[in-house]
Amino acid sequence: MHRSSRLRRAALAGAAVLAPLLGASCRSGDAQGTTTRADRARAATAAATPAAATPVTASAPLPDSALVAKADQGRLLGNEKAMWVVILSDFQCPYCRQWHDQAMEKLRREYVEPGKVRLVHLQFPLNIHRHARAEAVASMCAGAQGRYWAYADSLFARQETVKEMSDVSPLLDRLARDLRLDMTAFGACRRSPAIEGLVENDVQQASRAGVRSTPTFLIGDFLVEGAIPWADFRRAVDTALVVARTKAARGTGTARTGGPATP
Repeated sequence: MHRSSRLRRAALAGAAVLAPLLGASCRSGDAQGTTTRADRARAATAAATPAAATPVTASAPLPDSALVAKADQGRLLGNEKAMWVVILSDFQCPYCRQWHDQAMEKLRREYVEPGKVRLVHLQFPLNIHRHARAEAVASMCAGAQGRYWAYADSLFARQETVKEMSDVSPLLDRLARDLRLDMTAFGACRRSPAIEGLVENDVQQASRAGVRSTPTFLIGDFLVEGAIPWADFRRAVDTALVVARTKAARGTGTARTGGPATP
């Protein structure tokens, strides 16, 4: 893995599970999903540069280090000083789509845009979903051109179509064209071992931390599993913000509120 990607070097910090907040989720090895809770859970947090805002227009392939840096950067939203909300998700998981459709825009509008939280999406494609890893790679390549979140929206919107496909590549390319991405750069990125490695690094970090299902969220110091209702999710965010402010006031909350985490 290339050192330029700060998210790949993120420290894994312990998170307390909010036991009452447990929603339906997809789990590796269970095609129907599950509502189990991990005994111990951690998620990646790190200081990282703000998300790229300008699409990449050059067709020449980027060096691996620059490509990985742009892909990492493209999946970040929000004030770099704000409390982290980390999403671990799978584009083929119906519960991930359920949460995305019901809560994502509200999270952005009520917490990200006002500068209360900083959002990052980590990849956790499950082995029960045949196209999830290819989708994860493609989304990172869209992120390298500054369009991660729009591409993610498109993938979730076409989840039912993807489920029936034997080859998802034509759809992934079509979504990129719809977003007016540089297709030469996008194709080279999708074939890049460095981007595949970036996705695998997300998976390995989450797996070592005990994450087994999607969606899973690290909200400040708390871990939430499953597609819980927005009202419950909002309460979790508000609670975590109070805890983060309290820790910051005591001088103990630096990593959770946007300062550098120690690798």
